[in-house]
Amino acid sequence: MKIRTLLTLITLGAMTQTAMSQTVLTLQECRDKALENNQQSKISREKLAAAEYDKKAAFANYLPKISATGAYIHNSENISLISDDQSAALTNLGTNMTSSIVDRLPMLIQDPALKNILDNSQVMQQLMGELKTGEIATALNEIGADFAKEFEMDIANVYVGALTIEEPLYAGGKIRAYNKVTAYAKELAETQMSGEDQKVMVSVDEAYWQIVSIANKLKLTEKYVELLRKLNADVEKMRGEGLATQADQFSVKVKLNDGEMKLLKARNGLALSKMLLCQLCGMDLHTDIMLADETNENLTVPADTVIYTQEEIDENRVELKSLRLASEMYNQKVSIVRADYLPTVALLGSYTLTNPSAQNGFQNKFGDMLSFGVVARIPIYHFGEGMNKVNKAKAEARIAQYQLDEARNKITLQVTQYEQRIKEADSRLELASGNMENAEENLRMANIGFKEGYLASTSVLEAQTAWLQAHSEEIDAKIDKIMALVYLRQATGQLK
Repeated sequence: MKIRTLLTLITLGAMTQTAMSQTVLTLQECRDKALENNQQSKISREKLAAAEYDKKAAFANYLPKISATGAYIHNSENISLISDDQSAALTNLGTNMTSSIVDRLPMLIQDPALKNILDNSQVMQQLMGELKTGEIATALNEIGADFAKEFEMDIANVYVGALTIEEPLYAGGKIRAYNKVTAYAKELAETQMSGEDQKVMVSVDEAYWQIVSIANKLKLTEKYVELLRKLNADVEKMRGEGLATQADQFSVKVKLNDGEMKLLKARNGLALSKMLLCQLCGMDLHTDIMLADETNENLTVPADTVIYTQEEIDENRVELKSLRLASEMYNQKVSIVRADYLPTVALLGSYTLTNPSAQNGFQNKFGDMLSFGVVARIPIYHFGEGMNKVNKAKAEARIAQYQLDEARNKITLQVTQYEQRIKEADSRLELASGNMENAEENLRMANIGFKEGYLASTSVLEAQTAWLQAHSEEIDAKIDKIMALVYLRQATGQLK
């Protein structure tokens, strides 16, 4: 009674939900929603965007690089081209010179000729007077101080600005190889995104057809429980007429309780399966959904076949395409590593602005200058470093090729296994269809025999159980065939 009450409540709840608006979804709509909301798919799309940015950044290496530099420097000391003693000597040039001349005047006066010139020349007398008064010394000291100052450079505040342009002329093939690598990386990101999308679609297909399977089995279980209820009612009547025993009635009730438990589990399983599909589609777990194939009375199996060639598998299978791109990237990595040990040539140009400026003497004002040139770097010897790195890159490229060959063999085996699975599903479906027809006829004959009184209720119970099992096996066989086609399409790279 408790089970029946619980079933009644579930049924009422289901009827209430059905009265509300339901979201009807086809398989393609479920796929679209899952691809739009799946986190791994979002990550794959961001990886693709990042690869596109890398590709654009790599192309920029072909173009000139322009940079600006600015600096301000404060120095606590200036620069002098002469020593302190030399600077003092220049500053006291007049004093030292006139002192020496004055010291030698008594010797000059002893010469009559010179004495006569000094006595009779107003110019010489004026000059001698200026020597004695220090006027000449002062003038010469000023001239010497000016000279000393010219040898001192004022670098207390230094301003420097530069605009530089660099254009690579030859980089050992690194730029070209790096551009190829980023192009392959972008294609690899696209391929991986396609692979993630296929995984999502397979997961959605599995959840979708699981719901369809459970929904169809639920209908069978409901019909099976209804048959048991009818049989239970018939046995109760026959017992009242003395045509059935209490043991017969107990057997039917046990089967009825078991059927109602199966019905409860089926309904719970259907609700949980729909929650899983909602989660995959990025919907609220309690969204009331109805699948387009869920209400089909007779589940239809696609009659199409998967046609492919080995070349198409190599081209379309995500794993093979990814490994092939990885192999190409490793081949380009060899060129990149080798380029580090080849000459590089670049064209340089710069505009420089400095203060102080030394273009016209040393002056505390801004001066500018344009410069152009070519820079070359030629590696000479690195004690085998370059050769070893190149050999390592070649070994990694060979590993990638071996992985590609191994994956190709495994995928060929996988495709063969899925082909065999389809054949097994066809055979199983054919047998299940035959069993279902036999079970239908067996149940019909058992019901007639029970009504006419020459078959016991246990025979009807066995026929009903065989009928339920035959229908369930047919549903499983159909779902297995549908999913086998999905798996084969994925294995051949045709799942879209």
